[in-house]
Amino acid sequence: MSFRTFAICALLTLQSLRGLASPLETTATEELVKTPGGLFPKSNVHAVPEGARVHHTGTEVHLIGADGAIIHSAPVSTQVSTNPKFTATKTSVAPRALTSGYVAYSYWKNAGKSNIASFSTSWTVPPLPAKQDGQILYIFNALVPNSFDGIFQPVLQFGYTPAGGGNYWAVASWYLIGTHTYYTAPAQVSVGQNLTGVMKFLSSSKSGSTTTYLWNSVFTGIPSTSLTIGSDEIFNYAYEALEIYTATGPSDLPTGTTMMGNITIATVDGAHPALNWTSVSDSTEGFQMAVVSSASTNGAMRITYP
Repeated sequence: MSFRTFAICALLTLQSLRGLASPLETTATEELVKTPGGLFPKSNVHAVPEGARVHHTGTEVHLIGADGAIIHSAPVSTQVSTNPKFTATKTSVAPRALTSGYVAYSYWKNAGKSNIASFSTSWTVPPLPAKQDGQILYIFNALVPNSFDGIFQPVLQFGYTPAGGGNYWAVASWYLIGTHTYYTAPAQVSVGQNLTGVMKFLSSSKSGSTTTYLWNSVFTGIPSTSLTIGSDEIFNYAYEALEIYTATGPSDLPTGTTMMGNITIATVDGAHPALNWTSVSDSTEGFQMAVVSSASTNGAMRITYP
């Protein structure tokens, strides 16, 4: 049973999800790699050097070095995928292979007059999977604009991802915009280590009719994961998510549960808005994302593995 089938109600509510990174512009022979924002062309996945930042305008995205020089530029595609990225599909790895993609997530849309100013979540690095056979696991909180053409996220990963890694847990910050993806170098972390992923609005500037919003993503105490971006879009969706690829069964996953705690969202006016999370899970395979507390200070969710 496809994830799209039982998530159709949520997907109708989130019809704009069609806009996240689309591989449609690639050639049939170009390899697609598994990022925290879905499948992207391998040639469109870029490492962000220390001190560099990413700047997105309505038509282009630039990777700008610490010295101000432009390292990389690319057009932002207006072509969108017909497949929402917050869905999942069956793998063909094995008869009992688990669904690939976003198998458990919650989202909230900020409909207030004041924009989101910060979003943080704390969780503990889960146990290593009992079986290690090429699976990729991502756990993260994230911010998404109303256009759904991008996603900004501090990510805990397991496996050999497009950013690097291996059969261990590591953290990095990612920014996915249009058909391009940017990431910081993964930093290895230990089972049982406490993590806090923080996204914070820094400032805004105006040029003509365009306002640019400057943001930073980082894991507290791990400065190498710091990623600063500039965008002319407002982030008004917040997410907590578990994403998996090529997992052949429950032994490819951690056991038990992962608590996503200390969830705190503040707006520019200093308020902590009321949160009404919507959860979507592949419950037929035993995944669950449960809202334990919807408070906007010290809120909590629980990810349950099969």
